[in-house]
Parts: sequence; C-alpha cells; structure tokens
Amino acid sequence: MTINTFNKQKFLITLLALGLLIIASSLFSKCESQKVQLANINALNKQNTFYKLKNGQLVTSVEVLSYDKTQLKNSILLKDKKIKELIDKFNKVKSVTRYITVTKFDTIELRYKDTVPCVFERKDSVLKEWYHIAYKSNQKGIEITELSIPDSVMVVTGFKRKWFLGKQTQTTDISHANPFIQTNQIQHIEVVTPKKWYDTNLFKIGIGFIGGVLITR
Repeated sequence: MTINTFNKQKFLITLLALGLLIIASSLFSKCESQKVQLANINALNKQNTFYKLKNGQLVTSVEVLSYDKTQLKNSILLKDKKIKELIDKFNKVKSVTRYITVTKFDTIELRYKDTVPCVFERKDSVLKEWYHIAYKSNQKGIEITELSIPDSVMVVTGFKRKWFLGKQTQTTDISHANPFIQTNQIQHIEVVTPKKWYDTNLFKIGIGFIGGVLITR
C-alpha cells in the first residue's frame, strides 16, 4: 500500500467518522428538542400545586416552560404590549415569570370611640379596576365587609447593556400592573455551578488541536 493510498483511506475514514458524528449530534439535538416540547405541553396542561411551610405560609408551585428566543417572541405572553416593552429593555433574556395575585380582606371593623348621636345604617360598594371595596356604616363605626386588590406581576431576568459594546449587567426587573402596588426591595440570587476542568473552553480547544494534529499526520 502506497503512502498516497494510505492517506486517502485515512482521509475517507476521518470524513466518514465526522459525518457519523454530525448525524448522531443532529439526532440527539432533535430528540432533546422533542423532549422539551413534550415537557412544555405537560407543563401547560398541569394545574398549579400548593403546599404549606411549617409556619403555615402557603406556597404555589408550577412546572417551568422552556422556550427559545423565537418561541418566546411567538408566545401569547408577548401579545401584551406592556410586557413586550419590558422584555425589550433586555438584550438577552434568561427567564420570564408572570403571576396573578388577589389580596383579600374579609371583615375590618373601625369602631368609633364615641357613638354618633343618631341611629342610621348605610351600605355601599366601590368597584374599580384595581380595587373592590364594600362597607357598612352606622352610628357605632364602619365595617369593611370586603376588600380585594388584584394585581398582575411580571418578573424578567436577563442581561442589559447601556450601549452596543458596553458591559453586560445581569438584572432582574419586576413590574406590577396595579398602579397602587410598588416593590420596595428585590433580592435575586442565581446559583452558579462551577465548570469542571474538562468542560472548559480551553480544554476543548486543546483536545481539538491535538485531534487535528493526529489526523493530519
């Protein structure tokens, strides 16, 4: 076998191995994509679950949806102009959370220290977009029979930069639809898993370089 024939065979084997690797990678990527889509469908069809902490605090739990950039743009979420405006503040979005709350109070009594010198009773209610209150008033005081405050909250985490080549800053923004509610303090913690030495870019580049040298010999 001549050197040229050996080199040709080596080249063909390398080309075949590369082709098989590309096909395997494509099939794996397709399989992972299908798994993500099935997980999204299951998450959309599942109801929220609830549990309590030891102190009685109620916790709402929901499965996470996984969208790529295109799917996020096409989602129902971004049909809302206000939400789209918030997300457009980021040059790279990592996570989007939207939840709806209703704060309710049953009965609140406000008793007068001195009784009003006449007997009367009046009932009324005020229904607005961002609050609903019903009350009863008489000579003894005021009784709020119902008070509810709805709100829709949007939480976006991602990267922002002041200009095109500026430094990226990881940021979390919270927006309340209810204009009477304001977030005074935010603390967002992201758990970072350190990369193993064999999962670093330097190691991958080194392996690629050594592999290239061995193939060309």
